Amino acid sequence: MQDLRFACRQLLKTPGFTLVVILSLAFGIGANATVLCWLRAVVLNPLPGVAHSEEMVVIVSNQGGGNASLPDLRDIATMREVFAGTLAHMPTPACLTVERQPEWLQAQIVTANFFELLGVQPLLGRTFLPEEDQKPGGNPVLLISEQLWRRRFGADPAVLGQVVDLNRHSFTIVGVVPDSFPGTLAPASFDVWAPASMIWEVRNQGTGFLTSRSARGWLNLARLQPGVTLEQARAAITTFDARMAREYPTTNGYAHHQVLPLSETPWGTPTVMAPALWLLLAVSGGVLLIVWANVANLLLARAMSRQKEIAIRLASGASRARIVRQLLTESVLLAALGGGLGVLMASWATDAAPLFLPEDLARAAQLHFPLDPGTLALTVLLTLGTALAFGLFPALQATRPDLFTVLKEGGRSSSGGGAVHHRLRAALVIAEVAIALALLISAGLCVKGLRQAQRIDIGFEPDHVLTADFRIGMNGYTRETGPAFYRQARERVAALPGVEEAAWASWFPLGLSGCKGSGVFVEGYERPEGEDTTYELVIVSPRYFAAMRIPLLAGRDFTDRDDASAPVAIVNEAFAQRFWPGQDPLGRRFRSNSTWVTIVGVAKTGKYNRLQETARPFYYLPYQQGVPDLDLALCVRTAADPAGFTSTLRRTFRELDPGVEMLQAMPLAAYSSMVLFPHRLASALLVFLGSVALLLAAMGVYAVIAYGVAQRTQEFGVRMALGAKPGNVIWQVLRHGLGLALLGTLAGLVLAVGVTQALTSFLYGVSPFDAVTFLIVSLLLIAVAALACWVPALRATRVDPIVALRSE
Repeated sequence: MQDLRFACRQLLKTPGFTLVVILSLAFGIGANATVLCWLRAVVLNPLPGVAHSEEMVVIVSNQGGGNASLPDLRDIATMREVFAGTLAHMPTPACLTVERQPEWLQAQIVTANFFELLGVQPLLGRTFLPEEDQKPGGNPVLLISEQLWRRRFGADPAVLGQVVDLNRHSFTIVGVVPDSFPGTLAPASFDVWAPASMIWEVRNQGTGFLTSRSARGWLNLARLQPGVTLEQARAAITTFDARMAREYPTTNGYAHHQVLPLSETPWGTPTVMAPALWLLLAVSGGVLLIVWANVANLLLARAMSRQKEIAIRLASGASRARIVRQLLTESVLLAALGGGLGVLMASWATDAAPLFLPEDLARAAQLHFPLDPGTLALTVLLTLGTALAFGLFPALQATRPDLFTVLKEGGRSSSGGGAVHHRLRAALVIAEVAIALALLISAGLCVKGLRQAQRIDIGFEPDHVLTADFRIGMNGYTRETGPAFYRQARERVAALPGVEEAAWASWFPLGLSGCKGSGVFVEGYERPEGEDTTYELVIVSPRYFAAMRIPLLAGRDFTDRDDASAPVAIVNEAFAQRFWPGQDPLGRRFRSNSTWVTIVGVAKTGKYNRLQETARPFYYLPYQQGVPDLDLALCVRTAADPAGFTSTLRRTFRELDPGVEMLQAMPLAAYSSMVLFPHRLASALLVFLGSVALLLAAMGVYAVIAYGVAQRTQEFGVRMALGAKPGNVIWQVLRHGLGLALLGTLAGLVLAVGVTQALTSFLYGVSPFDAVTFLIVSLLLIAVAALACWVPALRATRVDPIVALRSE
């Protein structure tokens, strides 16, 4: 306690030094804690609340957009020597009505073993029974989240057995799931779980999803047996695929499955966010290194200024160990204060990710990343490590003074130890400048790449388009009555003032949601062995291409007469070039979903899932053809701001059918910009962290030069007394500081050449060795360093020669 009180008094004597060190540490530790929290929540631990999540993997099919079929998953689970079990789940919005108060919630349809395989125990009641995912429509039971239980049911234990309305169907609540388990698609949180047997009542999907091997619409997880490796699981799946191809050639002849770790799952945000988060972790680590160098520099300077004090204490009989302990106590106290402030910053910053989203998406996205115990523990270790890293060496050096020289000259001489200090501090400044330059160049390249990405031709025009989600199956419509409603609604909306086009679609490009895929068999095309002919498709209504401004290069648009009597399709240009290069594709046929369709149009190839994707085959089917989709969304092209059209659209549908409720509306420009979210996040934070690094590097240069000027005060006074001009003194000071900055810049350019190669996925049409960016950032950093040297240089010219001579 005595050391702690002494440390507090010493730090309070120099409030400026203390504040700079604490703020520097807070920025460094807070940035690392924030990014580490995001990384753990999104990539490293995407299954919170799940027991032994390291044993969980995903099984991805080459068909159905990566999803698998329920019969295939259940057959995979029979390989008990490899898998402890498999589960399937499917997300969907659902309308829960309690006491006549409806509310849209996020729900999951799951297999009965869902909670058991995940190791999640209910807070109240029970989970699903093994037989409750078998009989279609026969098990209307629900589990609800703890949050929903407290918010809508007042945490009443009598909720068990209560009957509620879900999508106009009666369900009985049988259990409450603790908040520690939000679901299996983090960071989204779910409030309702229903058994797979209720897929029609909850999601309006056909019961064929329970029995058909071609119904590959299930997301999934599998648990490996203890000790089984990923390679062993992959070998087992290869054997499984070969067996299924022999036993079920129609549905599994060309189907292949892949076992992936959770960090590579194609569902949710891990694969989208992982590259940006790993990059940001590396960048925040670089900022922390600069912080360490800067704080070590400040402590070295502080130790040099306290040489006389420490020499007197040593001469008076104080032990070296006692003084080191006191100096380390100061370092630990600074680190604790900086770490505490950093945690406070991180507790706010962890929920700042939606700030980088468009406003509409920020409201819709459920991005919440509370600081978890693991991140807090690592932050504590980081704080203690920081204290030792920047405090130990200055403390040891400070307790090794030349007592005779220090006591005789008051610490003004340049002893051998002082020269070591100067060389070490110069090396730290060079390292700071080098790291800061590499970070700033990376930030500049990412910003330039983001601007280039915004100029890419995506194949459609998202501006002035409003999208609106509907679930008409949940509002009482069937596959027989749904098409008539869609046609009437489109005609009603298209006739509204200010509306240029209106159309329905099952999916819109460049969002984060996956697109449907299907195996395609082209008439007359001999498929090479091993070739994957699964291509993505979207179900659309007439006028879709006009509403999206997707050019039709040949043929015609769909009409309301395109139904199951004469199946047709429109393909993109890449599809036509893939199978009929240099030929007319109109009138050609291919098989999709076991139906032969005739090509009646060719659309321009666009970007569908990623901006960096190469041209890929894609096709469109009319919404009335075969079994219509009851989960279509509306897109409306307006003359004015589409966001202002939401209330008009909602009112129009209530007039058409009061029972149809619009789930959500969002401008297509905001929706399609979601694909740039990781790049926008990385660019914004790189610029911020790079700016912090630049500021810290400037502080480091300033501290070294200012300390050098203070040490040479008498020298400069003597020079001025002997006739030296102020310009000469300024140049001497600037030459030393700019020399350090130039050495740091050269080292930083070498470092940047290696670092920027890792940015390729964030750069669109920009070289990772862009000479303009390298040059501009280098000049900027040198200019900032020169400014940091200018203030101490001016101070050196204001030394009073008479005072300097008298002190000598």
